[in-house]
Amino acid sequence: MNSRILSLSLASCLFAVSQGAWAADFTVKDIQINGIERVDPGTVLANIPVKVGDQYQDHMTANIVRSLYKTGLFDNVSLQQSANVLVVNVSERRAVGEINFSGNKAFTSEELQALLLRAGIRKGQTLNSSALSRVEAQIKQLYVSKGKYGVAVKSSVTDLARNRVAVNVDITEGKEARVRRVKITGNRAFTEAELLKTMETGERKAYQFFGDRDRYTKQKLVGDLDRLTAFYRDKGYLKFKVLSSNVNLSDDKKDIFVNISVDEGDRYRVGNIDISGVPGLTKADTQSVLKMKKGDVFSQQLLEESRKSLRLKVEQGGHAFAKVGLRPQIDEARKVVNLSFLADKGKRVYVRRINIKGNYRTRDEVYRREMRQLESSWYSREKVDRSRVRLQRLPYVQSVKIQQTPVAGTRDQVDLEVTVTEQLSNQFTAGVGFSQSQGVIFNLGLKQQNFLGSGKSLGVNANNSAATKRFSLSYNDPYHTIDGIGRGFDIFYNKTDTEEDDLVSSYISDSFGGNLNYTLPLSEENSLRFSVGYEKRDIKETSTTPQYIKDFLTDNGDSYDELLGTVSYVHDTRNRTIFPTEGNRQSFSFEAGLPGSDLEYYKLRYKGANYWDLNDTFTFALKGGVSYGDGFGDTSELPFFERFYAGGIGSVRGFEKNTLGVQDENDDAVGGDFSFNTTAELSFPAPFAQDLKTLRMTAFVDAGNVFDSVDDFESDELRTSVGIGATWISPFGPLTLSYAQPLNDEDGDDVQEIQFSVGATF
Repeated sequence: MNSRILSLSLASCLFAVSQGAWAADFTVKDIQINGIERVDPGTVLANIPVKVGDQYQDHMTANIVRSLYKTGLFDNVSLQQSANVLVVNVSERRAVGEINFSGNKAFTSEELQALLLRAGIRKGQTLNSSALSRVEAQIKQLYVSKGKYGVAVKSSVTDLARNRVAVNVDITEGKEARVRRVKITGNRAFTEAELLKTMETGERKAYQFFGDRDRYTKQKLVGDLDRLTAFYRDKGYLKFKVLSSNVNLSDDKKDIFVNISVDEGDRYRVGNIDISGVPGLTKADTQSVLKMKKGDVFSQQLLEESRKSLRLKVEQGGHAFAKVGLRPQIDEARKVVNLSFLADKGKRVYVRRINIKGNYRTRDEVYRREMRQLESSWYSREKVDRSRVRLQRLPYVQSVKIQQTPVAGTRDQVDLEVTVTEQLSNQFTAGVGFSQSQGVIFNLGLKQQNFLGSGKSLGVNANNSAATKRFSLSYNDPYHTIDGIGRGFDIFYNKTDTEEDDLVSSYISDSFGGNLNYTLPLSEENSLRFSVGYEKRDIKETSTTPQYIKDFLTDNGDSYDELLGTVSYVHDTRNRTIFPTEGNRQSFSFEAGLPGSDLEYYKLRYKGANYWDLNDTFTFALKGGVSYGDGFGDTSELPFFERFYAGGIGSVRGFEKNTLGVQDENDDAVGGDFSFNTTAELSFPAPFAQDLKTLRMTAFVDAGNVFDSVDDFESDELRTSVGIGATWISPFGPLTLSYAQPLNDEDGDDVQEIQFSVGATF
């Protein structure tokens, strides 16, 4: 047999070289490769540092074997000589044909597969067993971050056809470990219960069915220690320290115990306060700007607020890049902190250019007319902030960001970059529905708050059912004049057969008319609205019309020509129109049938809403309304078709719309001359869609009712309800859904726990 084995493995090859295994050098006439199934022969030849025609020498054996092993494609390499042919024998490493996960619930297979990809384990690649072991540890660590300390991960490999393998990762997740106790030691000034309230990590009480307070993560604990430190420093304990924080796991890996040791230190108060660098700053200015005074308990939070307030005060003079330095001096003997504020106004600057970005649907001028900071004028922080609020209050704007950028080559100019995030403000409805009270309902409606990007609003609505036939057209231009005087009009036609509705007293009303209105801005936060209109109304009786309506028709006739006038005053400091988080809106209106009308009456309304930003998540609101009406002149009472009603979304949820109050002989609501309603509401992002800015949920308490007259008002007669709701600013307009449980409904009340509406008032 002429062939000789040159090398069986890398080790034996090196040994052979050292022993001089070659009988003689030879000229390579051909290279033969044995054992490849998946690897391309060209890949092997490319990694052999010998080619046909070369003179083969002993030392080449080690180089060839080393080069082929380095590719990572082979488990074993050996060389042979057959005459003048170099024979390369290889054993391929197995390739990954499948990756399978089982038992995983907390993480998807795609999330786990990403760990394998980062380790170089993927379909079609050769299997690296050592990398697979590292991945097991990484998967365990991933589950530990979720609090599943009892997780078990086991990987296995099974053979497939064509020298491939299936990688199988079996996971036993186990139960998530929960925080069972957080113990704080070293505290003297505050009880453990007070301190635990500042932390997000802690034991979940029996009544807390939702939330992840008892879920432990290292990041959350670090944040809690920072919050604990901030709490103490806001209470005057400047040298507070967290000495240690130990986390222990129970033997069964189900319970977590956190032990925190603290050193409170001494409590400090505010000493002398000195402000320099702000010429002309009076004592009154100082008291209004600073959030603390001498003798107060030192607070880190109030200190930062004072610095910010002082900087804003300096910026009002056109100093866009003002800075306020702070030099605290601690007097250990007296336990006080003396504060020295040093303001650096910088050079006064003016705004060169204002650039509007993000207005894909809206004309540039629509946003510019809301700006109170103007181009080529001195920079004013107050005007910039006011401009941001005005832009945010536009119904087609979701958020606004304003940044100042220095102009290159100058020291006294800045550009303002105004970036708006727009949202759909259209309300579109079209469809066919069915109601037990009204039968088949056809409706078509379109309202655009930003018609053709002009900032003007246009609305068209048509509704047809057994109970109502309605058509309306409305238009409003908020900037009819350059000074911001708005003008609009409404045209309508309504035909109502309340007998088909079966909820309110029965009669048939046929009316049409219109009005012209103007809005006059009095200041940045106050406005007046005037409206003058005409209405023609005809009333007909039905077979079930109650006696009080018949009496009114006998006294006043059944056809009326009305001249109507309305005056409204609005005070609005909200930071935005849709989903406000701070500020308030108060409105007062007076509506009357003017002298010369067939019916003379008046209606007074008040609506108010106050909003408080509790934190980045929750907003608390108090809302309420009071309405009163009566007749005057030859009209002895408020016309029955102008009465107020209560119940439903916008009033007292949980009770069917317009059904509360006194009922007639047919058990239908008659409304009243006086109404009262109030709401306490906590709004927050939807837990399942926290990043969706157009969706908010609410928890609320409603109370209200209508009364025949103001003298009949009794607080015991107010209906109350509690519930949850959601409002979504959809492409078709605001959609509101609520579930409310009445707390004091009585016999005769129409309860409706689930309610839905299209369109909303903010």
